[in-house]
Amino acid sequence: AARLLLAYLHGKPIVDLPPIRKSPNALIFDDRELQKRGIDLPENLRSQAVLLNPRLGFYEQYRSLILGLLIGLAVLLFLVVTASLVIVIRKNRDLGLARNSAESANALFNQLAEQSRTVHWEVNAEGVYTFVSPVSHALLGFRPAELVDKKHFYDLLYDDERDAKKTAVFDFFVRKEPFLNLESIVQTKNGRQIWVSTNGVPVLDDHGTFLGYRGFYSNITGRKQAEEALQTLFSRQEAILDTVPEIIMEVDNNKVYTWANKPGMDFFGEDVIGKEAAFYFEGEQETYSIVQPLFNGSEEVTYLESYQRRKDGEKRLLAWYCRALKDKNGQVTGALSSARDITERKQAEEALRESEIKYRELSIVDDLTQLYNSRYFYHQLKMEIDRTDRYGQPLTLLLLDLDDFKRFNDAYGHVEGDQVLRRLGQVVKRCLRQTDSAYRYGGEEFTILLPMTASGEGVVIAERIRTEFKKETFSPAPGQDVHITVSMGVAQYKQQEEMKAFVHRVDQLMYQGKKNGKDRVCSES
Repeated sequence: AARLLLAYLHGKPIVDLPPIRKSPNALIFDDRELQKRGIDLPENLRSQAVLLNPRLGFYEQYRSLILGLLIGLAVLLFLVVTASLVIVIRKNRDLGLARNSAESANALFNQLAEQSRTVHWEVNAEGVYTFVSPVSHALLGFRPAELVDKKHFYDLLYDDERDAKKTAVFDFFVRKEPFLNLESIVQTKNGRQIWVSTNGVPVLDDHGTFLGYRGFYSNITGRKQAEEALQTLFSRQEAILDTVPEIIMEVDNNKVYTWANKPGMDFFGEDVIGKEAAFYFEGEQETYSIVQPLFNGSEEVTYLESYQRRKDGEKRLLAWYCRALKDKNGQVTGALSSARDITERKQAEEALRESEIKYRELSIVDDLTQLYNSRYFYHQLKMEIDRTDRYGQPLTLLLLDLDDFKRFNDAYGHVEGDQVLRRLGQVVKRCLRQTDSAYRYGGEEFTILLPMTASGEGVVIAERIRTEFKKETFSPAPGQDVHITVSMGVAQYKQQEEMKAFVHRVDQLMYQGKKNGKDRVCSES
């Protein structure tokens, strides 16, 4: 059959081929033999032939392999479904645990937030609250439901700074930047004002679109109140130190200046800080040896007089009061000193000593009060005015008059009146400094010259005299105790002012005090 087929394939008509086997109806071929030899019957011949042992189809040929693959796929599918079920069960269990943990963490977080008085919040891109923690009720008086989707963050800001703070925060919105410790005043529901510190970070979605901010408020009212109180105290102390006429300086253990008040800066110069104290000494001095006990731990206040070089190069005599500075452990860290320029005072003292005999010859002292008399007052006033015009130092004049003294004299006599004048002279002397001088101006009127003294300090001295004299008790008659008051005028000399005009100005202030009810000090300030 194979040979016959080959002959047919080479063009020999089939009717001319002698078949090996032939049935009455068709040609007979062994299909498997044809397959072994790689022969495929043409379609027209296959349709006429009878095929013995037909060749296997694809499925019959690979049936075992296909069945094995199908069984393997079924097993694999079963394993995948089983594993997926296990993963889902585990995920559900983990989600439950995570939910419980999140709820516990959220409860703990809310508890901690409530204890710290911290309000956590979220706002959208327009600044409207989308979330507020429950602590808002304790801190702000608003419940979350009263804020969420109903109020903007800036609705709570204090009216006076709302616009400025709103603009500042929306600048962060535009830049999408976090902000830290933004301090502002907010109004609680009941209208109370509190300070809060705000921290916030921008919220973005997966595509980087800006959604809003989330952050928290912290109540810093207590801290701000403490800071304001401390700043007020510091400002008050700084103002006091800058307005007192004395020079106040601080040095460390190396005697290097570390701080100075305004009068100190004015005397030594703005560059005094960082320089050693000895840099300003004039001539040989024992200043360091005098103050050394302070640096060894002495608690005593040390007084000394030292010649110092002023910033303009002039030699001046300063009177110093020094005390050690110590830390909390009692270790000496330096010294604090106050000083007053006593150059003119020393010169005045020397001049007074030199002319003591001359003044006695002029009978410059009032016998009754032991104060200088009016003649010496005008002499001394002219000298002090000349010095003030020359050096620019302040000069203050006090003029005082006994209240209702004529009535006292008429009631109890001139002897008792003289006793009042004598005691007033004693009180005045007791209240004055060494450089000050007091005079009996006439009758019951007295004047007091305060060199190198501004009117403000003069008022302090006048008040001291007034209160001290008011304490004096007089017994002009048995069983009668009388207290007498004084009215005082205080004014500071104006450059190139006429002497008489100066005295008249102070006199008018004294009478103004009497018109205002007596027993008072009246000044231009």
